[in-house]
Amino acid sequence: MHPLKVRNVGFNNDDYSLYSKKYQINLKKLIKFEIISFFGRIFLSKKPPAIDSDYKYLNLGCGSRQFDGWINADFFKVRFWRTLKSFWMLDLRYPLNCENNYWDGIFTEHTIEHLYPNEAQKLLKELFRTLKRGCWLRVSVPDLRKYIDYYLGKPTDEKFKKWPSGTEAVRALTQNWGHRSLWDANLLKNCLQKIGFINVKEVEYRKGKDENLIMDVEERKWESLYVEAQKPLKKGFAMKSEKVE
Repeated sequence: MHPLKVRNVGFNNDDYSLYSKKYQINLKKLIKFEIISFFGRIFLSKKPPAIDSDYKYLNLGCGSRQFDGWINADFFKVRFWRTLKSFWMLDLRYPLNCENNYWDGIFTEHTIEHLYPNEAQKLLKELFRTLKRGCWLRVSVPDLRKYIDYYLGKPTDEKFKKWPSGTEAVRALTQNWGHRSLWDANLLKNCLQKIGFINVKEVEYRKGKDENLIMDVEERKWESLYVEAQKPLKKGFAMKSEKVE
């Protein structure tokens, strides 16, 4: 994850202003982020914490939205001693300190867009490695198609009108909130399939194969894309995936 990543679900006026300096990169923030990452990886990088639960579910890129009975993971905290027992500190640009075939399910919402495409691909490979066979990954990201629809004047959610123009909405998507990559359904599905996931499919808000993973936050529904994917039951086992158009 990157230094300008903002985990708040809601927006404020600066998010919609074309001339806001809120998300401009500066050297101080970059250096601080990299220092925290460096020392975090040396001193705080540990395997997922043990919790009292029959299943191991991962909430990746949790921010302040942490789930009971889950492992909640996000960037290293300076005041690490104040974190909950279920909080797993990491830097998603690096390999996960986790065993193979460990998770019963993984949920990640509005996280991978904060990584460059090559970093996101590496992370998704790590999620594939650490997910148990036959289990599911649920990914939610801002949907580029919805922003382009607004730019083209097509019907969209009323919340898009907080930007005076489609150009300003697209600029915000590509340059605000620490975003480093853009995703639509085809790109995300293709990426997951190339990694080895099967049954890759775009799904609707609050719908999916594993009910335990349906944790979508309503405040992000208007701009979000939801994709789920399954790890094959056996190594080299091939099942028919949803066709990518």
